[in-house]
Amino acid sequence: MSVDYHCVNGACGRRFPRAVTYCPYCGTAQAAAPVRAAPVTPPPAVQPPPPAPPVQAPPAPPRQPAPPPPAAAPKAAPSAPATPASQAHPPLRKPVSKFTWFLVVLFLLAVWFLARPGDPGRRLDNRVQEAVALTESCRIAEARAELKALRTEKATAAQLDEVQKAITATANACEKKEQRTKAWADTRAALEAALAAGTPDKAATRLTTFVRKWKDDDSTREWRGRIDDARAEKLLDEANACLARKDRACVEAKLSAADKLARPAAQPRLQALREALSRLLESTLLEQGGTASRAAPPAYPPALQATPPGVISTAALAQPDEREARRLQVEAERELASGNYRSAMGRAGQCAALTPGGSQACQALRDRAARLDREFQACLAGGHDWIAQRCE
Repeated sequence: MSVDYHCVNGACGRRFPRAVTYCPYCGTAQAAAPVRAAPVTPPPAVQPPPPAPPVQAPPAPPRQPAPPPPAAAPKAAPSAPATPASQAHPPLRKPVSKFTWFLVVLFLLAVWFLARPGDPGRRLDNRVQEAVALTESCRIAEARAELKALRTEKATAAQLDEVQKAITATANACEKKEQRTKAWADTRAALEAALAAGTPDKAATRLTTFVRKWKDDDSTREWRGRIDDARAEKLLDEANACLARKDRACVEAKLSAADKLARPAAQPRLQALREALSRLLESTLLEQGGTASRAAPPAYPPALQATPPGVISTAALAQPDEREARRLQVEAERELASGNYRSAMGRAGQCAALTPGGSQACQALRDRAARLDREFQACLAGGHDWIAQRCE
């Protein structure tokens, strides 16, 4: 007799090949269900085969040891108590509340508001403003590339015209600014080389040429201060050398030129050299007084005057002031060396006027200053550089 296993749930009632705890089809817990015995049909009668002729049996094989008995099958766990069909399924979850749905909708609205695509016209306006800002910062190449991109994105004619006008208005100024930057780089290298070589006058001339062409700014003013400091130091060194030679006129000229530069760093040294010059002048006067007293002839009564006492003589007034002429000549030479040719011409002219017939040295100095001034003006008009009294 075979055992028939089936689901205890009447709605299912499916059969199993063996005993199970839960139905594999509906999940109902299985309890001790009545087992129906399947009817057994008797096998059909089989006639015995005809007797076969006797055959000699082969020798029996050696007897093998009997296999160990199979292990006893584990006892089936006791079936769980029967539960009703309503408890076989898991309980349903609670429905989503309206407040939760409201929060979800609010979150989706915030995401849409932040990530929504902007207005195309407003976006193009922002790009136009950015292109105009590029022209103001002299980034002309980038502004032109942006203009080309705006044309491909179907910008309006007014927007394209605004960008084009901004580029046209700033292109020339930016080009000049770029040229000035390049020229200043070359000039600054020349200034550094001149200062390193100890020729501040050459550096001053090069800087003056640059300023006349490209105007003055903070960088040029800073370099002018550095050059003036170097010129003052050089003039004071030369004044010290003149003081060692006891050349009073040379010392006065160098100190006057250094004083005109008005550099605060050179003031202590300038004051010290002035004191040394005063001491040199005192010692010179003392030496001249001692020599004159030793070489003075015996005093005689004064001679009778040829001019009557009531008549004023103009002979003393007609005598030229040689000391003033010498001072003007020294100042003219200093102005000529500094590149102030107009001032040198005026000082040399005054020097020639103080000398009867005109001093040849002052006249030659005035002619030289006039020639250099003409060459200097022609050099600047031709766009060249005037360096060391030479057009390059």
